[in-house]
Amino acid sequence: MTTIFRHETRVLGVDEIAQELFLLRLEAPDLSRVAKAGQFVMVRCTPSDGGERDLFLLRPLALHRILPHQGEVSLLFQTIGHGTRALAATRSGTRLDLLGPLGEPVTMDPDAEHVIFMAGGLGIASLTALMDERAAAGVRMTLLTGARNAWRLYPSQLLPSGVTEMTATDDGSAGVRAPVTHLLPQVQEDADLLIACGPTPMLRALARMRRDGLLTLPTTLLLETRMGCGFGACMGCAVATKHGVRLVCTQGPAFDLDDIDWEASLAPFL
Repeated sequence: MTTIFRHETRVLGVDEIAQELFLLRLEAPDLSRVAKAGQFVMVRCTPSDGGERDLFLLRPLALHRILPHQGEVSLLFQTIGHGTRALAATRSGTRLDLLGPLGEPVTMDPDAEHVIFMAGGLGIASLTALMDERAAAGVRMTLLTGARNAWRLYPSQLLPSGVTEMTATDDGSAGVRAPVTHLLPQVQEDADLLIACGPTPMLRALARMRRDGLLTLPTTLLLETRMGCGFGACMGCAVATKHGVRLVCTQGPAFDLDDIDWEASLAPFL
């Protein structure tokens, strides 16, 4: 289990890369050396040097990119409340406190030659570090990405090189007009693994596809939910599985699609 540390980081930049979608780059040499793809951090959304109204609860954010050689990590977030709006307004040079790394690193079959990643909305935040790993290993990758419209899509030029991207939007302004799950049958035949992260309707659609025999790949879900502590004390991220109750923060965020008890799930996102 990775040791959890408090990190005081320095903001290198905050950029709006799509509509209400912000990329936060942080100087965090110690964190970048120990963090692994699939893990997350709890972020204090107000500067550690004061000057703004403090927000009591830390926010969980996926480690979007991990760059140990540069001593940097980046976080991707959407402005949906007071905390994320405060982060979006943070200036370069500001000090921010993080707690992490949290959660278990995501492990993938080393023999998988073609991995499909599925990102619904902000789900891309949890997948990019995994794609960076697979790109370094020379693995073939297909990204199925969905959003409300073209303006909310993660920019293609920021993806790791070698990723084949297919897009779906709710309004048809980019790619096909359909849920992102509708893209899966076109590419799963010669793939070895599916890793997906996204909103509740997308996850439930994958479960229905499995039940109906339309999804045949081994499937890992990266679950996202609100949590109070991030290390198993508050029990706010409990999810029911076929092996009993599990916590997203300490035993996730990766879960096998077939292990989740979709009828008895406890976590609010399910």
